[in-house]
Amino acid sequence: MDKDGMNDRENSQPKFIEALSREASIEILLELCKDGDLAKRISTMSKVALSEVEADVIADEVFRSLNSIQVEDLWDNSGKTRYGYQEPTDVAFEMLSDEVWSHTRKMEQYSSLGMKTEEKEYCKGIIIGLLRYGESGNNEFRDWCPDDPYTVAENIVYDWKNNHTAEEIEEIQEVYDSFFADDEAD
Repeated sequence: MDKDGMNDRENSQPKFIEALSREASIEILLELCKDGDLAKRISTMSKVALSEVEADVIADEVFRSLNSIQVEDLWDNSGKTRYGYQEPTDVAFEMLSDEVWSHTRKMEQYSSLGMKTEEKEYCKGIIIGLLRYGESGNNEFRDWCPDDPYTVAENIVYDWKNNHTAEEIEEIQEVYDSFFADDEAD
């Protein structure tokens, strides 16, 4: 085989990989994980990628996702239904909780992996994002659930207290309390 033919094949490999669906990529990766040495490398690389958790980045993601909820979705899902009446404020709480659920699920995933530091940072980020949204969310949806971001954040802190050490509890509680420190000083 000539040198140019070899380069063409090498250059086209990333194109094939990029063309794969997410599911196909995962399937191939899982198959590669069966090779001992390669599995160790993949595991190490995965852990490094997963350990890059910053509370402020998570907080921004939570804030943006909550601030992107459309009030029209609330209106579409509340009011009179064939099953009765859905109170808009109840539906708003459910929508807000559902939006936060994907983030709490990711936090729980860190816990199940034994990545306590990353779990804690993720928790801080969720709480900060919720409290920022409560303070400065600027979409019309927020008008229907003005206290709900605080309630959901408080629920997360409560759940955290039931599953963690005193030291870990103190750090999360401080994050939550810091949002209200300015109010108490006034």
